[in-house]
Amino acid sequence: MPNAKQYVDQSMSSVQNTVDSLQQALNTVEKEDNKNKIQQAISSLQSVQQQLSNYQD
Repeated sequence: MPNAKQYVDQSMSSVQNTVDSLQQALNTVEKEDNKNKIQQAISSLQSVQQQLSNYQD
C-alpha cells in the first residue's frame, strides 16, 4: 500500500501536468480576460506545488 509521500509525489506530478496543459492553453487563448484567468490558475497551482514540495515524511 502506498505511503503518504508516494501520494504527495503522485499529486505533484498531476499538478505539473495540469500546469503544462494550462501553459499550452495560455499560448493559444486570444481574449486578455481569459489569459488572466489561466495565468491566475497557473499561479495558484504553482503555489500548491511549493507547499507540497515542503512535505516531510
